[in-house]
Amino acid sequence: PDGIDAVAEDESVTDLDTAQDPTAATDSEATVAESSSGEIESESDAKPQEKASATEEAPTTVAQSGPFIDILGEQLLSLEMVDETSAHVHHHLTNEALAGKKVVGLYFSADWCGPCRQFTPDLVSFYNKINSRRLKPNEFEIVWVSRCRDIDSFGQYFTQMNWLALPPQEAMGQRGQLLGDKYKVKSIPTLVLLDEVGNVITADARNKIPADKAGIGFPWRSPMSVLISTLVPKSFRLMMKNQFLGILGKVKVALKAR
Repeated sequence: PDGIDAVAEDESVTDLDTAQDPTAATDSEATVAESSSGEIESESDAKPQEKASATEEAPTTVAQSGPFIDILGEQLLSLEMVDETSAHVHHHLTNEALAGKKVVGLYFSADWCGPCRQFTPDLVSFYNKINSRRLKPNEFEIVWVSRCRDIDSFGQYFTQMNWLALPPQEAMGQRGQLLGDKYKVKSIPTLVLLDEVGNVITADARNKIPADKAGIGFPWRSPMSVLISTLVPKSFRLMMKNQFLGILGKVKVALKAR
């Protein structure tokens, strides 16, 4: 997307507002992007014994509704490595993929970003740790919102993750831009945690994970948020959110009409 180009001097994040021309990326970064054995191309473009290939199943079309459809759209992807040189892309209905998840993370990251490449392995480890908890297994999901510059880079970087992703055309297009604006993403990597009805728990999970690697405080809810989620049923919270959004939409229409 426009405005996302080169790695800033800060070693922990890449600033999206002050990023420079994409051709200014360091040689070491270019080498990582070009030489990784996990690169994925479509079957028609892949060269035997040179690059990995991906097979992709046809997406299923089913009418869906709900907070995560509004946020993420109707389809999410996962990647299954068949062997070292080939992978299979699976399409998932968003509501089915996120059913039963108590926390959904939106991970804004890119292959060309040095801090992202450093943080992603730590996030994989944290994700696996949280989902292996005996009393609350598999309640945490992550959806990668790619900031990669092209489809090949997307596929290459996706091999390092074991969670879901927005389709690259959406992540690198209008939806990805809208999500960045909605959650005020100014630098990457950024990890925004949402609750089961799509409300923001924290927009700073990227910095909370290194400070709490064991996940003792995960998902780092505010005391008020804990109280509300404990006392107020999910169905009622979702109904109130929809009513609020409906009122907000009417206010915006009325203001534009003036």
